[in-house]
Amino acid sequence: MRAILAALLAFGAIGMSLVAQAQNPPPEDGYSLQPAVGDYLKIDRRTGDVSLCASRGGAWSCELIADDRKAYEERIGELEAENEKLEKRLAALEAQSARAPLLDEEDEKRLQEFMDLGDRMFRHFFDLVERLREREEAPI
Repeated sequence: MRAILAALLAFGAIGMSLVAQAQNPPPEDGYSLQPAVGDYLKIDRRTGDVSLCASRGGAWSCELIADDRKAYEERIGELEAENEKLEKRLAALEAQSARAPLLDEEDEKRLQEFMDLGDRMFRHFFDLVERLREREEAPI
């Protein structure tokens, strides 16, 4: 009786091990088919791509199911590359602006002359306005 019980326990342990391996097979090349409501899911064991396989018009065909995660990962990769490129460009522009002054001496001189000219023009204009006002207020 004990021998039979021990044998049953041993076979049970072996059976449980086989069931666990069947449910979680080791990753290997090839495909795995899983039933799915009248159709089958084909899973690529290497890449993880999933296709829906169905019989249409007497012939079996498989369509790749869009993987949102894969699309997100690709977009994240694109954005990271773009971000790195922009950071390099920003660093180059910051280094360039730190080195070069905005205006050289000649431009600074020309700017000052322009500002002086503008100042003289506004003073002249306000002097004219003041003279016109005095003329209007003067008795006839």
